[in-house]
Amino acid sequence: MKFDLGNEDSPRGHALIYFKDSLGAKIFASYVILLPITVDVSKYVPPFLMNQVADFSADDMSAFAFPPAPEEVEDYDFLVELAQIRHDDLIDAGTFDGTDVTSAMMRVNDLTQEYLDIYSDNIEMPKEHVVSLNPSSDVNDLMYSLMSENDRLTELTKLIGQMRYAIESGEDKIIEETERDLFVLAAYFAETFQLNKLLSVAKKSGDLSATLTDLYLKRCFHLSREEYQQLGEVEDQISKLT
Repeated sequence: MKFDLGNEDSPRGHALIYFKDSLGAKIFASYVILLPITVDVSKYVPPFLMNQVADFSADDMSAFAFPPAPEEVEDYDFLVELAQIRHDDLIDAGTFDGTDVTSAMMRVNDLTQEYLDIYSDNIEMPKEHVVSLNPSSDVNDLMYSLMSENDRLTELTKLIGQMRYAIESGEDKIIEETERDLFVLAAYFAETFQLNKLLSVAKKSGDLSATLTDLYLKRCFHLSREEYQQLGEVEDQISKLT
């Protein structure tokens, strides 16, 4: 990272980060913000997700970039003028391939983390407020927002299967990572899908938990497809087991 405006020894906590294409003819930029206040995320989470909020910390809200992948801007002079007006840091992040959006998003997340590290190293702040990013969650959140409901259900099935395997095999790291992704994905489902109950039974081991997990997944698909007869049958099966 090269600071065109601002100082690496005293970053401001908000920056315009720009890239050039391989030919240097176009300029792309994203805006990075480091939040100075710790956020209690639980106050803003829908009630049906409250059982999962304990696994979602302020770390995930401490720093972010928007847009998540750099967008084309007028030119370099425009960025300089904008940064001066807003008193932003202006950072040269080199070149990138604008055709690979996923890689671009990961690149921006890496740079956001690097900017946070520079800020944390140079600004005196309580140790507990120096936080890390989870780039994968940010990227997944954007991907989930672009999916259709059917695609989200497919992703839900995949993640639940991954969770069940990790629980049965005792893979704690995979459990933690998958649960985080499920938390992000669950925000895109209405309360009627009962994702809180699905996630609750999916986190338990044993045959009964596996059976209930499968039934709750089927319930989600029947509800989405408005297959109300099958939905009623699945709910009856769930009632008998709980």
